Amino acid sequence: MTKISSVLKRLVIAGLVAFIVASAGPVTRAQDQTIRPTAADDAAARDATRVSLHSTPPHTLAAPARGRESSSNTRPAAPAQPFGGNRVQNPGDLDYQGGAVVDQAQSHAVYVLNPAVHCTTPRCWGDPEGFLRDLAGSEFIHITDQYVDRHHNNRYTVGGNAMVSFTLPSVPLTDSNIQAVVHAVAFRTGQTGYNHIYHVFLPPGTDECFDNTFTQCYSPDKPASFAFCAYHSSVDFTDIGHVLYSVEPFQNVPGCNDAPGSPNGQLADSTNDTLSHELFETITDPDGDGWLNTASSALFGNEIGDECVFLLFTPAGVFGNPPAFKIDGKRYAVQTEYNNSSHACTVEP
Repeated sequence: MTKISSVLKRLVIAGLVAFIVASAGPVTRAQDQTIRPTAADDAAARDATRVSLHSTPPHTLAAPARGRESSSNTRPAAPAQPFGGNRVQNPGDLDYQGGAVVDQAQSHAVYVLNPAVHCTTPRCWGDPEGFLRDLAGSEFIHITDQYVDRHHNNRYTVGGNAMVSFTLPSVPLTDSNIQAVVHAVAFRTGQTGYNHIYHVFLPPGTDECFDNTFTQCYSPDKPASFAFCAYHSSVDFTDIGHVLYSVEPFQNVPGCNDAPGSPNGQLADSTNDTLSHELFETITDPDGDGWLNTASSALFGNEIGDECVFLLFTPAGVFGNPPAFKIDGKRYAVQTEYNNSSHACTVEP
């Protein structure tokens, strides 16, 4: 297994006080081996060019309007009961736009920690790396075969992880801050390009926005700017080139979480559901010019995951409503993905 811990040397992000890395395994609160930040990664983020950004909107009727960088607000109608199994829909096939796809890759979890909040993976995120390993060995991941023209097993593996400890700033983080984190990891490992994907997990209470206008954000505490639950993106750095990443803020909040009663608990399955969504979309549309819906005006610009988000409307609120099914032998509540071969949202190729 690739280890990130032996090569990471420095990190910068406004308010960071420490950067800690470890090989894949349980994440605990940062204690030792702290590394002081420098300006190098922050400068790299300022000089970088973001190639694409595609977000997943919250489960709220008041989500603000978004541009092309965000996914459509249209959603298929939800069934009446949660976790009802594989629901077949036909919202419209995806069209290939001629851009890159990811035919094999290693995923790297990057856990951003707040010293004021004691986080372990079970407490804050469940077990996203365990989920990714199960996904890698499943039939579910083979839905991507038709889009990337590859069919062999174990194409999407799990590499090392990284931990970042920071002091919560007075304003939300921005995507530029996230790019500084991603650059710090990718620069020191040399793991860049289309065969590596960095998944950045934020702790509870951490808002994050696309930019410093703070108008389109993950901000469940501020409904007026609450525009997304997660997103995937790609960036060109001047020194290390092309890097793929996704951002998963804390998902167990109203507007982002799934219905209670899921197989692994609301916190874990809400995280897994979102992570699955962003991974499938990164694989099939890493730069915004891969596989998209271009034929339907209602679904225009939607990616493989967008067309298969189902909602459950209850007196207690609006929840994500994925089916519960086995992924490599373990039961998860994770959304289906759009399958051109079946012209439907499915859990297998």
